[in-house]
Amino acid sequence: MVYNILVEKFEVSGGFILKYIFGPFETNCYAVCSGGDVLVIDPSSFDEKEKQFLYEEIFSQGRLKLILNTHGHFDHIVGNSFLKERFKSSKIAISKNDSVCLKDPEKNFSANFGMPIISDTQDFVFEEGVDLNVGKIRLKVLETPGHTKGSVSLAGDGFVSTGNTLFAGSVGIAKEYKGSYDEMINSINEKLLVLSSDTVIFPGHGGESSIREEREYNPFLND
Repeated sequence: MVYNILVEKFEVSGGFILKYIFGPFETNCYAVCSGGDVLVIDPSSFDEKEKQFLYEEIFSQGRLKLILNTHGHFDHIVGNSFLKERFKSSKIAISKNDSVCLKDPEKNFSANFGMPIISDTQDFVFEEGVDLNVGKIRLKVLETPGHTKGSVSLAGDGFVSTGNTLFAGSVGIAKEYKGSYDEMINSINEKLLVLSSDTVIFPGHGGESSIREEREYNPFLND
C-alpha cells in the first residue's frame, strides 16, 4: 500500500529542499539538493513503492551523499538500507546515543507495531557543531536531546530540520528517560529559539513554521 505521498519544494540559499510525507505515521522526509548532490534527512519511506519513488526522485536530482537520521525511531530510519543499497557510496549518520536503535527493533520501537525494522549500521556519528556539506549548502549539527537521548537538529542558512523535537505549535513527546521533557525544552530554548527569527522550521511531522512563530505562539514554550 502506498500512503499519502506529498511533495513540496522549498528554495533555500545554494539549492532547494524537497519534502515528502511517507508511511502510516505521515513522517516527513527531506531531500536537500545542491549542485547535483543530495542528502536525505529521515528517509521515512515504508513500502517498496514509496522506497522506489524516493530513489527515483533522488536519482533525478543527482548523487546521494548522505543519509541523515535526526533520531533513531523506526519511522525515521526505515528507508536507510534501501537507499544505502541503491547509492553505495552514500553514508549513514546518526548520533552516538541513538545509534543502538538502528539494529534493535525494541529500541527503535518498530517491534511494538509488529514490524521489526533493522537498518544498516551508521558510517559515522554526529558531533555537536560539525558541518555537513552538500553542494553549496552547509548543515550544522545541533544536539537537541529530549525526544530521544540522541536527537539532533540540522541547521542550514535560513532553515533548520528539527526532527521530533520542535513542531509547528507543539513539541515532541519526551518520556523515554527521567528528565527527558525538561531536557527537550532546554534543547529548544538553548539551541533552536536562539536562531534567527526568520529561520524556517522543517519538523519530522506536520507543516512548517518559523522560529519567530514558535517563540511567540507555541503554548508549550510560553507558560
